[in-house]
Amino acid sequence: MKIILATDFSKENQMLVPYALDLLKSTGGNIVVFHAYKDHHEGSIDKVNAEQLMKESVEYLNGEIEKQGLTGIEITPMLMDGHPEDELLSLTHEIQPDLVLMGTRGRGRKSFLEGSMSKSLMSKSPVPLLSIHEEYQYKPNNEVLYVTNFDKGDAASIAKVFDILKPYRLHLHVVSFVIDGDPAKAAKSMKALEETLSYMNLNGEICYKLVYNSSPRDAMKAYCEENNISLAAFIPHRKHLYHLFFKDTVTKNDFFDLHIPLLTFNK
Repeated sequence: MKIILATDFSKENQMLVPYALDLLKSTGGNIVVFHAYKDHHEGSIDKVNAEQLMKESVEYLNGEIEKQGLTGIEITPMLMDGHPEDELLSLTHEIQPDLVLMGTRGRGRKSFLEGSMSKSLMSKSPVPLLSIHEEYQYKPNNEVLYVTNFDKGDAASIAKVFDILKPYRLHLHVVSFVIDGDPAKAAKSMKALEETLSYMNLNGEICYKLVYNSSPRDAMKAYCEENNISLAAFIPHRKHLYHLFFKDTVTKNDFFDLHIPLLTFNK
């Protein structure tokens, strides 16, 4: 497995390390530590400082690998001069990793890994993207929420959830938050998804839920709290050119406001 770990070298960004090592500890693989700087750009780390910080990051990662007694994990530093989002997308297309792992500082905080960049990459990344909020305290991803509006890509994305998170004993909650419409139709769609997944060799448990509520945002937050959800997965949809939504019910901001890890897939 190959992972791009995108970093801004902040102390908060170290919370990405347990996730990267967890995903590779049983199989080994490659962690590509990525950072893009803008040389001679006000407020940006210059090349000399970026090189030193990259060296320290690689040493820290290797130290954690040694501390945990892990083997077969290779660290590859990757410094690029340019706009972080553009360079990250370019690298992703070039090396085709299994996953991009990055942090986010949420809305309203300007930085290399601000929330707006994560949301933009969700709809552009050719590979799954796992974004971790800086305030989130690490815990194993056992209870995972997959939010569905019965997209044709659901079965393939759910299979990827199990593949990416295979080091964990996964309990997946496949949930649709229904505002209105025909309850019988929603139940039929959920049953069809369940039948499709029953033919796939997925190593874990799945439960299926239809949640009827006038406020899907509140319902999703309550569901996560009640079920100790440690990660939310979904397919981001493009509503129109400038505003990105998950269909017409739950926005990307609603997911970000959960302050838990988010795993997204493009169709």
